[in-house]
This record gives sequence, C-alpha cells and structure tokens, in this order.
Amino acid sequence: MSLTGLTVPREAPTAGRHEERGVLRGMLEKLRSGTGGCVTIEGPEGIGKTHLLHTVRSEAAQLGLRLIRGDEVIAERDPDERLRRLSACGDPFAVALDNTERLPEARALLLAALLRRTGQLPVLWLLARRTGGRISAAGTVLEEVAARHATRLSLGPLDMAAMDEMGTTAFGATTMEPRLAELVHRTGGAPGLVKLLLDALTEDGLVRVRSQRAGLRSDELPRRVLDTVALRLNDLSEDARLLVTALAVFDRPATLHEASALLDRPALQVADAAHEALRDGVLVEREQGVDFRYPLVRDAVYENLPGATRMALHREAANLLQHDGAAADEVARHISLGSRPGEDTSGRLFAFIERTSNSPRGVTDSVRLLATAGHHEEARALVAGVLRGAGTNAADSAVQVRTLLAVASAWLYTGRNDGLTGQAVGFLGESVHSPAQRARLLAARSVAHLCDMQPDAAVETGRRALRAGEESADLLTRLVADMTLSRCALNTGDLDQAVTRACEAMHLAHLGGRETAHHYPHLMMAAALAAYDELAEAETMVRLGEQQARRKGDTWLRPMWDLQRALVRFAAGRLFEAEQAAEAAVACAEPHSPVGSTTLALLSHLALLRDDVPTARYHLRCAALGPFDTMDSAPEDLLWRRGLLQHAEGDTPGAFCTLRPLYGTLPTRPRLLGREPEAAAALVRIARCAGAREQAATVVAVMRDLTGRHPAVRSLQGAAMHAEGVLRDDVRLVELAHQEQRLAARPLALASALEDSGLLARAAGAGQQATTRLRQALCLYEKAGASLLARRVRGRLKEQPARTGGNQPQVPVPGWESLTESERRVGMLVAQGLTNREVAKRLFLSPHTVDSHLRQCFAKFAVNNRVELTRAVLEHHTSDNPENT
Repeated sequence: MSLTGLTVPREAPTAGRHEERGVLRGMLEKLRSGTGGCVTIEGPEGIGKTHLLHTVRSEAAQLGLRLIRGDEVIAERDPDERLRRLSACGDPFAVALDNTERLPEARALLLAALLRRTGQLPVLWLLARRTGGRISAAGTVLEEVAARHATRLSLGPLDMAAMDEMGTTAFGATTMEPRLAELVHRTGGAPGLVKLLLDALTEDGLVRVRSQRAGLRSDELPRRVLDTVALRLNDLSEDARLLVTALAVFDRPATLHEASALLDRPALQVADAAHEALRDGVLVEREQGVDFRYPLVRDAVYENLPGATRMALHREAANLLQHDGAAADEVARHISLGSRPGEDTSGRLFAFIERTSNSPRGVTDSVRLLATAGHHEEARALVAGVLRGAGTNAADSAVQVRTLLAVASAWLYTGRNDGLTGQAVGFLGESVHSPAQRARLLAARSVAHLCDMQPDAAVETGRRALRAGEESADLLTRLVADMTLSRCALNTGDLDQAVTRACEAMHLAHLGGRETAHHYPHLMMAAALAAYDELAEAETMVRLGEQQARRKGDTWLRPMWDLQRALVRFAAGRLFEAEQAAEAAVACAEPHSPVGSTTLALLSHLALLRDDVPTARYHLRCAALGPFDTMDSAPEDLLWRRGLLQHAEGDTPGAFCTLRPLYGTLPTRPRLLGREPEAAAALVRIARCAGAREQAATVVAVMRDLTGRHPAVRSLQGAAMHAEGVLRDDVRLVELAHQEQRLAARPLALASALEDSGLLARAAGAGQQATTRLRQALCLYEKAGASLLARRVRGRLKEQPARTGGNQPQVPVPGWESLTESERRVGMLVAQGLTNREVAKRLFLSPHTVDSHLRQCFAKFAVNNRVELTRAVLEHHTSDNPENT
C-alpha cells in the first residue's frame, strides 16, 4: 500500500500526543537508570507513528542515551554478538525500528528472539508498526511480541484542539474561521492527512490570513489532496475501488444491501470488496453500516468522480431509496443532484410525492419536497388540502401540526405566508392537546406574525414557543423559534440578541439530526455577523450553509445564499462581486418572489453606483412588480433604492416624499441602518435639503440608540457621528466618523465620511484639508467601482479653489517619521495581518531581524501589541493614501 502523502514528515510539527510522549519519556528515564524494555507504537496509516518515533529518538539524544538503528542490528550476520559488544560498554542504549509490519517473516522471528535474549539487559526497543492492514505471518509474530514483551501505545485520532493548533501554526494565525476549521476537522484527526491538507492549501494559495484569522479563499479541495487520494485507491482491487466510489455519493454510512443494489452486483462480491477496503483502512464499520474512515477522503473521492458518473450514481441511489421507503429528504437530495441539465426535476419529485402522500409522514415529507424544488404554491395547496380533509382525531391533529410547521419553516426563508399559516393555527388551536403539538403550533404562529409584519406579536409568540419547546423537549420547535427571534432582533436593531439566537439555532440544527436537517440558521447568522462588521465571517457562514444545503439537495435556497452573499460583498465595497452574486440570485429565483424583488432592488442600487441610471430604473420597475410586504422584502428596501435614484437624478424633494414612510418606521424598525449604516448620513442629507429637520433629527436619534446598545460596532459609531455631523455641519464629528469607519472595513462608508469632511472643511475655509479629504474619497470610490460617486467628487474637486502649497504632505502621525525605511516596511506588512514569518519571507529577512524591527515600531509608536500598531499605521497611512485601508 502506497503511503505517499499520508505519512507525517519527521520534521513536521504535530500537536497533541502529550500522554504518549509522557509514557515514552518515562521509559527513557528508566533506561538511563539501567532498566530496559520494549515499547510498540501502533496505529493505522497516517496516524503519526513515524513522527512520534522520531520525537523519541530526539529526546533520547537529549538525555545522552545511545541510539542504534534497528534495521542495522537485524541485518547483521550475528546480531547477538553486536548487542553483546554494545552491552559490554556498560552504558544503556535504545534500538529504534520503524515499519516493522514490512519485515519478512524470518526477520520478524529474529526480532522476537532478540527481544527475549535482551530482556535483562539495559536495552530499550522502540518499535513502530502499522495495524489494521493485511494479516501476514510476520504480522502474527509481531502481534505476539507486542502482547508478551512490550508496552503498547495505540495511537488514536487527534482531537479538535490539536487539529486547530496544527492549522493555526501552519498558517501563522491565532485562529481559523469556521469553514476552514470544519475542513481541517474532516481529516478525522489523522496527522498525516492534516499535514497533507495544510500543505496543499498553502501551496495552492487557498488560505488568506487577515487580522491573525485564517480563512478559505475557495471551497474547492486542493489538487494535491485529490491526486493523493486517487493514488491511494489505486492499490485496491477493481471491485473495492468501485465500492468506495459508489459509497461516496452517500453522505452517511451505507449498508452492504444498498451498495449491492447500487452497483447491481451480488452481495457476496460486494462483501469481499468491503472486507478489502475495511482491512486496508479506507472504510470503517459503524453501527449504521460502512463509512469512510476519514470524511476528507470521501470528499476527495466524490470530487474525483466524472460529472456523468456522479449523476448516474445519484439517479440510481434515488430509485433505490424510493423503493426501500427511505426518508423523503434524502430521496429529494438524490433526485436533485441526479438531474440532467434542462431536465424537469419537479416532475420526478411529483411522481415520488404521488406514491408517498397517503401516509401521515408522507404528507409532511411531500410539503418538504415541494419546498425543496421551489414549488411553494403547490406546497401551499397541499397544506390547504390537508387542513380541509383531515378529521378531528389526535392522529390527524398531529399530521396537521407537523405539516403546518414544515411549511412555516420554509416560509421563514422565503417571507411567504398569504395568511394560510395564521388561519390554520386559529383553526387548529382548540383541537390540539399535546404539549409538543401546542409548542409547534406556537412556533408556526410566530412565523406567521413575522411574515405578516407584526413584529411585537412575532416576538411574544416566539418566546412562548421557545419556552414550550424547552418544556416539551422539542428541538424543532426551539430551532424555528430561535430563527424567528433572531430575525425579529435584527429588524429591531438588537444585534446581540440576533447573534445569540442564531448561535443557539445553529447548535439545535446540529443536534436535531434528520428532523432539523433541512433548516439553515446560517442565513440569520450571516446577516447578524455582517451587521457586527464581521464581514469575512459572514461570507464564510454563507459558504458553509450553502455547502450543506447543496449536499442535502435543498436547491430551492440558492437565491437566498446568493442574495446574502451579495449584501455582504456590497457592505465590503466589492461592488462588482456583489453584482455577480445578485445576478445569480435573480437568475434562479422565482418570478415576482420576495427574494427576487429584494435582489432586483439591490441590483438597481449597484447599477446606480456604476453610473448606469437606465439600468437602475429598469431593475426598480421589475422589483416593484413583486411583493414588498414580507419580512425579507420589506417596504424600506424598495423605498430606499427608489429614493436614492431620485436624489441622484437631482429630484431631492421627490426623494424625500418617497422616503417619508421610511423616516416614520426607523424608530421601531431600524433594519436598514443596521445593514447599511452609511444610509444614515444620506437620509439626514436628503431630509435637510427638503427642509425636514425633524426627520433628520429622528435618524440621528435612532443612530444614537443603536450605538448606545452596541458601542463596539465601529460602523454604527462612525455612521452615528457622520449623520450628526451632517445635521450640525460639524466638521469635527465627521472627522471622527471617518476615523471610526477606517476600522470597520466598509470602504463606501469611509469614502462618504471623507467626502462630507472635505465639503465641511471647504465651507470652513480649510482648503488644504478639503482637497485632501476629497481626493481620499475619490480614490476609494474609484477602487470600489462606484463611478457615479467618483464623478461627483471630481466635480467638487474642480470647484475647489487652487491653493499655494496644495501638494505639501499631510502632517504625519507622531512616531512615523522616526521609523527607518526597513521598520516602515515591516510595520506596513504587520498592519496587513502578516505574521513575522510571512514578513520575513516577503522581505527576504531573518525572523530575528523582523522581530527586532517590530519591537522598534512598538517603541516609537508607544504601543504594546500588534493591534495597536495596526491602528497607528492605518491612521497615518490612510491619511496619505486611503487605498491602503
């Protein structure tokens, strides 16, 4: 069996193994005192045996013990004489031998004899051997040796903390983002596989480190991992390779019956292939069937499948699982993933529904399947039919409540309701007696209130549902209630509660197993994280949730993932990427759906920033055709984009008239300001131009309230100062605002504050400062691709009167001029998030030199850590060139 790529190199750092190292250290201490023995380091391929043996050799050398290579000893013509000569010297020594499972039988017998004859000598045998492979005569001898003469160290997988330590060490970071951590954990704790993955990610440039946090740039597996796994499987027989390939389409353990039916091969032939794959450590037996030992290997096998083969296997799996009466959600996944391009997937789902909708469980599953395919109207009709046709007995009530919660949870993502859920809840209220049924009914009612734009009722009912779910131990009720409360909190500007409830929902979704498998609180968490300025984490959350949904076949959620991704990228000032994601969302959304309308309104805003007014008008007209009275497509989305268009076209009074309802709802629903804090200053500006100072003051008051509740959110702090500065014409406040926005990583908000700072400075007669600020704003607008705003700033720069000495540099931040050129380069790279090792590599310096320069930077800036240095460098450097924010 080839071990290429799966064995940990001797020099590679491996975390964990503290207990095993302690045992080996104790054996070495006894050896130094004159007591010998034998220790075997055992475990499957890639578990780190060779690396641990190398560590023991190093520790033995540090203790002054002699080290002898075991392969040289057993290769001697008279190994006994060699050992006697070594013992005659009087000093204890260790004999190390790796890969003992590869020894010929004769050498294995000789090794056993040597162990018996040196039992009373000060000799420590260190033997490493792989377990779980093919049984051979030598393996039998070594097993007897280990059982009779040795202290056995069986190596198991690394725990998550050890894997995280290896990851952060490899990337020079202090922590890993959730998506990267999950990928590392899919190695199953095998150090060799962890090292292979980390090296491959680094070589392909798939990891970026920002502010000491390592995150993925792409969801694709590195090519080296795919190739290594493919080579690893080449040592299996053809039957075993076919079995492993087939099992890769199941995202769970599979039975041999399922494998036999999928491959259309006799059960005995499949059993032989499974035995080979189990013996070679590729598969492992679990309670539910056979599964891949390491999930990452399963991912690589699946990715290596040609598209046509993958599709055919999914189609066969769908047919097999339908015949066996498997859970409908799993069937739907295989139907969706096995569909050919252009094929009517919904037709296949409907055919399946017709065969399963006669049973109570089938009704609920059918609703889920229709929602999975995006057929919400059909799902609604089926729910209505269930409510009309069911009787009043307890069994029928249970079916009705399960069906209601199934459709309500789907509505929670899409914002649809049409009053159906609320009516049904009222209809069923008197006939429901079970505590679990009452809890689920409350959860469905909370969703109905949220969809009907009744936030107070949604919060009250959601809390009641949460308490009822806890009392009845119903995870699904608690999950839906937490998701509803997270959305409500985000709408009212309670970001802490939004994150807390989303975190709890994600925990419940993980615990609930199959019952909660099709619920994705990642969308709520991503929105809450974005409002907290954690934009990278928010996008990672979207990727993570989308990947899980794709694996389960929940393709109907795709427009929601794309819309949330577009909003995060928009907040980060990546307008071109935001437009791409928004267009992808519109392409796969239902016509005139809430998510489609919201995305079209966002596309209108993006087109306006790109200075394409006709396209902006077109997108707004299309958006207006859809519903804007649901939780995801609220009136402020359409009003805000329409008012911006009117203001850009010079119709500020018309813009204010359009936005007047928005000013009235902000105190109770500051959803827009939490998602786009930079909107506050624009709303104040439009109100002031229209002579409506009261509405402008309302916006400032709402922002003060938000910042009072969330003092750590930089974008809210900056937006509040910016809005109040525009209201009062206070250049000092706007200057403070752009300093806060630099730390929030929102380039458009920063540019807007810089632009207003320039205008207020010019009005105060500070021409030099005005020119500097406007040029900084122009640079940021151009970099983001906001052509409309860049054109506006260019016009304002032309209006600026020329000043003598206008090209003089800004006064630097104290301490900057005292730095040497080398110290400046080091400081700038550290401010970009690079580690000392990465800085050394970039500048061709030694790590010691980088550390010395960094200490000088700390001293000259009078700071104590990298975070404070980063802030100081950014404050100075951005004042000269805002592109470096």
